Amino acid sequence: MKKLSKLITAIKVLVVFIAVFQTGKALPQQQWKFHLAFEDANYQRDTIWFIWDSTATFHGIDTALGEMAVELNYSEFNVWIQNFYGDTTKTQALPYNHTHSTTIGAINFELPIIMTWDSSMFFADYLPPEPVGWVNSAKLSNDYFFFINNDHLNHVFDMTLTDSIIAPEPNNTDPWYWLPERHFPMGIELRQDPTIGLDENLCEMKSNIVLFPNPSSTSIFLRLKDYSYPLKVSIFSLTGKLEMSQEIHNNDQFIDISGLSSGMFILLITNSNQKIYEKFIKN
Repeated sequence: MKKLSKLITAIKVLVVFIAVFQTGKALPQQQWKFHLAFEDANYQRDTIWFIWDSTATFHGIDTALGEMAVELNYSEFNVWIQNFYGDTTKTQALPYNHTHSTTIGAINFELPIIMTWDSSMFFADYLPPEPVGWVNSAKLSNDYFFFINNDHLNHVFDMTLTDSIIAPEPNNTDPWYWLPERHFPMGIELRQDPTIGLDENLCEMKSNIVLFPNPSSTSIFLRLKDYSYPLKVSIFSLTGKLEMSQEIHNNDQFIDISGLSSGMFILLITNSNQKIYEKFIKN
């Protein structure tokens, strides 16, 4: 029975290979679907979606993917974007490797606004390997984030570093930041940007990092070369939660991971002009 099952599986693989070879076309790419969820001070919630799909069109409306116009209830909290024809919608669908760049509007909300997202989607294994293999640029921008942000150089909020933001921060007493018009409209951009870090060779930078053992249950050893110190090492869960961080000042460094739960994590190494991600597993 096992031999028969293996034979059937092999035949299926062969059929798929022949179909691809004869048509000269690649198999459809798995859909990448990313959401940005909003919740206001009155616990009202709404969500918008961004999709990369091999069936999507760059121009026009992909109704099968949800880009059709959505009628808003103007008595409730709503967020929206616009489709190709300028209609309000809650979904933007594009072919792979096209940049999601749009403006988010909102009505009937009470500040502060909590925004959450699944940052593990930036590292989805089924994202195309070209141009960079993951979503390395995810930004929120508006009047508020121009001043209050985690990317001070570009005056934007970098979504790749965490999985949530509250705006304005509740302890911020400056009335300017509590004006609704400072928060919406809000810009968002999601892309695989090969120009980021173009002044350094990314492959060369990767080769300057050795991380072992991987997987590990107690500690990982980092061996670095050709970096300017100090370096900040941060460890994030796949949901974007910051688990730990520390500063290092030399080439060889042990990182204690005994306090982490089992699973996969993202190790982020940064200094003033470099940002490198590595994945590791805690077992």
